[in-house]
Amino acid sequence: MSDMAEVLDAVLEPGAREQAQRVIERVRDAELRLATAESCTAGLLAAVLTDVEGCGHVFDRGFVTYELTAKCDMLDLPEEIVQHNAAVNEAVARLMAERTLARSEAHIAIGITGFAGPCEEDQEEGLVFIGCAAQDRETQVREEHFGEIGRAAVRAKALAAAFEMIAEATAALQQRRA
Repeated sequence: MSDMAEVLDAVLEPGAREQAQRVIERVRDAELRLATAESCTAGLLAAVLTDVEGCGHVFDRGFVTYELTAKCDMLDLPEEIVQHNAAVNEAVARLMAERTLARSEAHIAIGITGFAGPCEEDQEEGLVFIGCAAQDRETQVREEHFGEIGRAAVRAKALAAAFEMIAEATAALQQRRA
């Protein structure tokens, strides 16, 4: 096992590698490409997806926009939207996904923003928004309340939700092509 695999296994939920493998295979079989924009997961989704052998024809690019200004600079998000609730809201997740799709050669893009924890008093630990934009499809956003389960667990659960959203978008795009 590679050093990278050992590091990833330490923070992933059981079955996450298999989920990533299935997602990459589905997207590859559909002849589609992926891109990501991540905040609270800090590139973990991109790392897990690109750890799958053969992902080079599937994964286009990833943005890690952890800091508020990075979201504005890299993804051209409006500052007034990002400043609202420290950039953890449905609008930011939606825009992260949509702007990633527009700035890539991907067919499907994921945007993740949330509070992995620990949090300040006015923030909800475990609150995560995940946006999934796909060509010719309305952007989907999930709001998750994972609770105070720790940073690693919040990130792992966000990945599992993102895998589900990618699978749903892939199926929808395949159906439209048929």
